[in-house]
Amino acid sequence: MKVRVAYLSILRDATGTKEEYLEIPEKSTVNDLISVLMKKYGERLKPFLDPDSEMGQGIILTLNSELLSTLDMDKVIPEGAEFLVGLPPFGG
Repeated sequence: MKVRVAYLSILRDATGTKEEYLEIPEKSTVNDLISVLMKKYGERLKPFLDPDSEMGQGIILTLNSELLSTLDMDKVIPEGAEFLVGLPPFGG
């Protein structure tokens, strides 16, 4: 199945793209998609997507505009889903 993955801020720089469409197996979970992204981009994304890294703990993930938490990693991704990966906005 096809899903849209959009990247914000520094993740856009790390991937070299604003968004892409990826083919993933049906019934893939959020964790499965993260594994696909880490395999595709390797060390460029690992600091951001690895939950054990300092940066990985601050990443925002959304699935169809729903903010995800670590409790949602086993959530099944529906066909045509939109997945967003980014850092929270900073300002002051």
